[in-house]
Amino acid sequence: MLCKTSKLIFVVVINVSLYNLFAYYCNAYPLSTQDRWIIDDSTGQRFKLVCANWAGHLQPMLPEGLDKQPLRYLVAQVVKNKFNCIRLTYAVYMWTRYGNQIVEDTLKYLDIPEVVKGIEKTNPSLLKMTHIQVFDLVIKELGAYNVKVLLDNHVSEPKWCCNKNDDNGFFNDRNFKPVEWLHSLDLAAKHFSGNSAVVAMSLRNELRGPRQNEGDWYNYMAQGAAAIHKTNAEVLVVVSGLNYDTEFQFLKKKPMKIDLGKKLVYETHLYSWSGVGTLKLKDIWTSQPLNRICANSIEGLEKQAGFLTTGKDAAPLILSEFGFDQQGSTVSDNKFLTCLQTYLVEKDLDWCLWAFHGGYYLREDKVHPDESFGVLDASWKRLRYPNFIDKFQLLQRKNQDPSSKNSNEYILYHPLSGECVQVNRKNEVEVGSCRTKDRWMHDADGAHIILVSNKKCLSATREGIPTMISDDCNKSSSWKYASLSKLHLATTDQNGEQFCLQKESNSSRIVTSKCICIKDNSTCLDDPQNQWFKLVPTNL
Repeated sequence: MLCKTSKLIFVVVINVSLYNLFAYYCNAYPLSTQDRWIIDDSTGQRFKLVCANWAGHLQPMLPEGLDKQPLRYLVAQVVKNKFNCIRLTYAVYMWTRYGNQIVEDTLKYLDIPEVVKGIEKTNPSLLKMTHIQVFDLVIKELGAYNVKVLLDNHVSEPKWCCNKNDDNGFFNDRNFKPVEWLHSLDLAAKHFSGNSAVVAMSLRNELRGPRQNEGDWYNYMAQGAAAIHKTNAEVLVVVSGLNYDTEFQFLKKKPMKIDLGKKLVYETHLYSWSGVGTLKLKDIWTSQPLNRICANSIEGLEKQAGFLTTGKDAAPLILSEFGFDQQGSTVSDNKFLTCLQTYLVEKDLDWCLWAFHGGYYLREDKVHPDESFGVLDASWKRLRYPNFIDKFQLLQRKNQDPSSKNSNEYILYHPLSGECVQVNRKNEVEVGSCRTKDRWMHDADGAHIILVSNKKCLSATREGIPTMISDDCNKSSSWKYASLSKLHLATTDQNGEQFCLQKESNSSRIVTSKCICIKDNSTCLDDPQNQWFKLVPTNL
């Protein structure tokens, strides 16, 4: 992406030390769609939304963390960790019932003096503002750093989300009245009309519950989309599906017919415990062969939502919620994330990670509970997951742009580490930064993998020996995907024995080794993730 301007932001850190943070940005506004891509109208190039969720929909009706750090510091953390977008959640009632309510009064009513004391220390002026004024200020600060905002209609009644019986789940639930919901969309769209930071608005988060049905979905989602677009034609309108925003397959039979110009975008969600298709149990990621579970999960995601990016009605799809326990101790989440990464980079989807925030003011009657899925830790100063930058580096990069004149080449990606394959001075391959310029060609499954810069072939010698590039493109230079997950790259040696690429556990070296669990055998529960590699297409 070509950026027109850059800006030096001078940040005062809480301990009074100073540091310079250079935020290179593109002032992309407005955004539109072109087939499956989101486009910056000012350049004609793709703008990839790389977002973090920042909750503001709970009872205090404030973006979280304003009692922990100054607002400017929090926004600087968004930029520092390479997000260009925030999915900012809000409650309907903030607009329709509490629009003029003062923040301090709400916090005193909720009896959370600890939060009041914290805001007095870090952002004292906010206490005398209305909730909407605080949202204005947060969005203004995000805009100053050129961080874009996807404004998310998360719930009606301010509270933690979600379960199927919380009366917030579907149209005409006790706390989800369509008329009030539509009014809130109109108020928010009008309020942020002309605000270049707010580039997208969602209709509703995670429709769910016993009342959900397709007929009401078509009716009310069309009304909501029209309400936003009529009031604010510049923003993208983000449409969610059924069953906690995991299901769109009904659109295969009856597409959504509404004229939003080039502003229609879909969103979907996925977590390790939610699953798609037949995957419903969290422990399935540890109780069944990982190649099978990963393959089934990706197939289900594609059938239920991913198909929206293809065909004559192709539209952008944002994975607007996914996440993992960033303390790193949940094996199911770790395996799920590594699998999902391969899908995100292959399709180069726009996405929003749950979550940016390190905790909450008040969640389900608990004051200052931690958010183990948060990018920031409980101090709101440090990364909760130390390897976050490495793990997400290729996901945060734009790999495809429809405006590019370049033909597709490949980045060879190792999802477990988040790193990319590069060639060292000894012509050995190893994993390293995805800033590498090394690109590969692979014409077909079973063909040679060739380094574009010198036309040498990726070649194996024998088990446990570093994999190299070579002028000798023989049988051991032909590679095919060899498992259900299509994440094992396998070759055959001179004796006809099959070996797979593998990153060594305690080094950056890549060797060939006996393939792990490539057959669909229910008794094979060994972990194959060090052998997972993906050829990721790029035209940039």
